[in-house]
Amino acid sequence: MIRFDTSLLAAAALFGALGAAAPVLAQETPPQPAPGPAPFMIAPPSPTPVAPPVPEKPAPVPQAAPPPAAAAYKPLLPASRVTLEGESDTRNWAFFLTQDEVAADLSLDIAYQNALVVMPEASRLVARVNGERVAEVPIASSDRLKRINVTLRKGLLRPGQNTIGFDAVQRHRTDCSVASTYELWTRIDGAGTRLSFKNPGAHPFRLRSIDDLPAVGADESGVTTIVIVAPGASRAIAASSIFAVAQALALRGRYGQVAVQVADQLPDRIRPGTLTVGLGTSEEMRRLFGTLPVEAGGRSFLGFVAGPTRPGTDFLLVTGEGWPDIEALVGKLLTAPVSRATNVNRKIIDTASWHVPDAPFIADKQALRFSELGIATQESSGRRMRVRAVVAMPGDFYANAYGEATLYLDGAYSDEVLPGDSHIEVFVNGNVAATVPLNTTTGGLFRQFPISIPLRHFRPGVNEIWFEAVTVAKTDLSCGPGATLPGKNRFALFDTSVLTIPDFAKIGVSPNLAAVAGTGFPYSVAPHVALIMGRQDIANLSAAATLLARIAKSASRPLGVDVLAGVATVGDRPALIVGAAGQLPAGLLSRVGIAESVRATWPQRADAVVVTPDAEGAAVFDAVIDRLQGRQATPEDSGGDAPTTEAVRDRWRGSLGGSVARYFIAVDQWLQRTFDLSFAQLRSPSRAPTLYEPAEGTELIAAQAADPETRQVWTAFIARRDEALQSAVGRIVSPGNWAGMAGKITAFRGAQEAHVISADSTSFVMTRPFSLANMRLVAANWMSSNIGIYALALLTACIALGIGTFLMLARLGRRS
Repeated sequence: MIRFDTSLLAAAALFGALGAAAPVLAQETPPQPAPGPAPFMIAPPSPTPVAPPVPEKPAPVPQAAPPPAAAAYKPLLPASRVTLEGESDTRNWAFFLTQDEVAADLSLDIAYQNALVVMPEASRLVARVNGERVAEVPIASSDRLKRINVTLRKGLLRPGQNTIGFDAVQRHRTDCSVASTYELWTRIDGAGTRLSFKNPGAHPFRLRSIDDLPAVGADESGVTTIVIVAPGASRAIAASSIFAVAQALALRGRYGQVAVQVADQLPDRIRPGTLTVGLGTSEEMRRLFGTLPVEAGGRSFLGFVAGPTRPGTDFLLVTGEGWPDIEALVGKLLTAPVSRATNVNRKIIDTASWHVPDAPFIADKQALRFSELGIATQESSGRRMRVRAVVAMPGDFYANAYGEATLYLDGAYSDEVLPGDSHIEVFVNGNVAATVPLNTTTGGLFRQFPISIPLRHFRPGVNEIWFEAVTVAKTDLSCGPGATLPGKNRFALFDTSVLTIPDFAKIGVSPNLAAVAGTGFPYSVAPHVALIMGRQDIANLSAAATLLARIAKSASRPLGVDVLAGVATVGDRPALIVGAAGQLPAGLLSRVGIAESVRATWPQRADAVVVTPDAEGAAVFDAVIDRLQGRQATPEDSGGDAPTTEAVRDRWRGSLGGSVARYFIAVDQWLQRTFDLSFAQLRSPSRAPTLYEPAEGTELIAAQAADPETRQVWTAFIARRDEALQSAVGRIVSPGNWAGMAGKITAFRGAQEAHVISADSTSFVMTRPFSLANMRLVAANWMSSNIGIYALALLTACIALGIGTFLMLARLGRRS
């Protein structure tokens, strides 16, 4: 029989309680060296009972200090989230640090969530900083965001540009099909992925010079906010300097997405990713800041100063005795370093904020190796391998119907790959551009294997290219246990593969909003741009400055802006119009293809609910049902009125059709499949002008037209209501919406829905010296776009040739 001594049990319980309390005390007081054994003991080390130590004077427990005023972290993502898709995916981009930030103790916080079907045992997420692997974790958090923290070693980061990348290898839990690979995803969260400073109060993170502007970074959604505090903003003379500062800072800061806010008072709170600029005369800045630096006394000054209301916050101060002095100072120190001549082509387009390396700018015939595009030699054991690259085309790129690029592929696939479903695909801007089947049963080796890619999928500005290899094996068909695990490599891609772009036609086309979005054309090549605003107030200045900063980023140069009060003084300059519909002067909307009645009816119209992430309740249900049933109003309709009986009857009559109509539809589909032609291409271009009226739910319209007198391009960004102008423009410059602009009109509904209306007729804008070789390419592309006219011209030439041949033979042939 075993007996227990109650005194020993009491002593054990006492020491167990002390041991359990030790970690809690260690969080509140500095850690002390432990001279004895581990704190969790069954019995004391000595047979003599030991009483718990009683301090002579209880030490006060320090209270947890509040977070420091200065930001203790720096967001890193280019958007609110970055998604890694498929069985393997990689994303790389750049971030910037100052010398003070590099000297601090830094750690990397990562927050992610993955799809439920991702197998954690065989899936890994790898984080790299400046090419060095700093973290590798299993992808195992489908129910919530998982957060990890990694301490970064000293010397890994450097002042200026640094790179961060995420690699995801993902496998499905149960399914072996190619379709299941589209269910695999891991989302990196923008709010939880950042650099953390361990002792932010001990390090004054100062912006010391203009070269530190990129280190401002962005917020958790990838947006950099430039707050321009200008007490004299309402004065007409201040507008030019405000726009010049906004454009120059967006370019010198290399910010991916910029939102400009013009204010007359200092902001109460400054968040990460915000740059505050004090802009005004010395007298105005002295009233704003209280005192000015000694260097700013009595002369022009541009530099960083400490914030007057919040220690540790730097403001960019731009001041002078008068506005002419400020304008000259901004032009010399901010604008001049990022300016370039309009006739000088770029070598790259800056994409570092969301993709590394930068996109090469293709102005003429060029060959690009995969290694230059950031695609390394790699092998894949999965069912679908995808890599991406970016290239940029000029604003006068004109090859929407003619010409082909060629991908010379170096790669290999194993004998386990089954022919039939296995193939190689090339996507350009989300469109399937080329498909090559893998037909052999013994594997294959590609050596400069040519794959043709039609140029019609490219557009001015940055183009995203995906190379995808789909490889199906016998084990995928049976899908036994463990079949989804990584096995023998099926496909290899070599970085010696080459993408060649041929010489293409170069001529400007108007209207074409895609050129404005892609490269800022034609404003990128104009010495001066006319700007017309609805009113010169804070909202209009903020919206116009945001748009100009975005266009300057696309153009890679600041625009020379002339702020005008009306259309009468535009002259021979391309024009930009920004404002709410009710603010704009009469007669202006019709000049950009919008009905004049929109000024009065659009702001007051009661539209139906548009499905957005913020909409709730029965209205969302009704809108979804209407859209699925095809009852959603078309953008050509003015919206609001119920359809008449005749309109409903005509719609049903058009949707049905007899055997003849079905025959022509079948022939049209056969032409498209066989020859990539359709009956629609045989129509001649329409010359009848039509004025646009916004559909239900439209909040902002981007419209472009050529002025009939000067043939200069006018582009208007028109919001529905005054109070929504600034927020609507902020949405349109987001990367997804901005890249979606095209045609003569793009109407934006809700947060991320856009409708494009193509131009009825276009005109050419000469951008290069006349060349027969270039004009031949222009004619070939125009004829390919207008195949009806091409067929008529070919028929006329054949008839003329026949008549000429008959007449010649009649004169020279044998007579009886």
